[in-house]
Amino acid sequence: MEIRNHLFPLSIKEAIEMLKNEGNRAQLIAGGTDLIPAIRDRSNKCEVLVDMSKIPELDKIELLNSTIQLGPRVTMDQTENSELIRKEATALAEGSSLVGGPQIRNRATIAGNIVSAQPAADAALSLFCLNAQLKIFGVRGERIIKIEEAYLDVGKSTIDPTSEMVISIFFKKQGDEEISVFKRMAKRNALALPVLNCAVWIRKKEDKFSEVRIALGPVAPIPIRIKRAEESLKGEKISLKNIEIAAEIAAESASPRNSQFRGSGAYRKEMVKVIVIDAFKTALYRLNVEDF
Repeated sequence: MEIRNHLFPLSIKEAIEMLKNEGNRAQLIAGGTDLIPAIRDRSNKCEVLVDMSKIPELDKIELLNSTIQLGPRVTMDQTENSELIRKEATALAEGSSLVGGPQIRNRATIAGNIVSAQPAADAALSLFCLNAQLKIFGVRGERIIKIEEAYLDVGKSTIDPTSEMVISIFFKKQGDEEISVFKRMAKRNALALPVLNCAVWIRKKEDKFSEVRIALGPVAPIPIRIKRAEESLKGEKISLKNIEIAAEIAAESASPRNSQFRGSGAYRKEMVKVIVIDAFKTALYRLNVEDF
């Protein structure tokens, strides 16, 4: 299928109207780093591109009270280099910095990373530990969902780019005694598929874990939060033993498949413990907790 038209709406409402007029033959495009290869290899049957590049104000990173908001055209490069994100949503800056190479990060968007629905997506996984929410607008109106509700299966999202768009990604900034960390295990430092990804968010109170969030990928068809491991640490004393118990639970909860490129499922399941412990050690070091 060849692209027969490339449209440039000037507003979000106009973009949705264009999608509606074309039925399911049109699709939104921002960075296009996933969409264009899919069109070229004919795995995507899109005939019309509805391009968001001329809609103003969609590439902003804003702090409103204690909430950080990302527009749908915010790129990996922006989140990697934003002083606000590096300070107040550290895991997102770290995850974004590991996506592809500089050229890809300059075009690829955070929203696109979510809608592509890949279980190993670095930036999207970071948003799981940040408890991000998505505001979506489409032909059926507006809705707000949690980020985990955007995922159905590998490459399948509940967000339909032929009829709706993510108009905002938002989450609370890190507060006092809070930090987030992103860790990646890969066979080389750049342009490689991750063996494992882990994002951790911690709030501590004195010498205890007040609350934690642990996100992993690709150990299931979608990125996952390890709720049982999180609960095992809530209210518990900060100690290596307790972290190791949580890491063991995380490994038990993971079901990575055998992969020619990422390694065997058994190996990656064992490595879950390693990456979770490493993430917690880094996070606690950043919170100036060294004796645990």
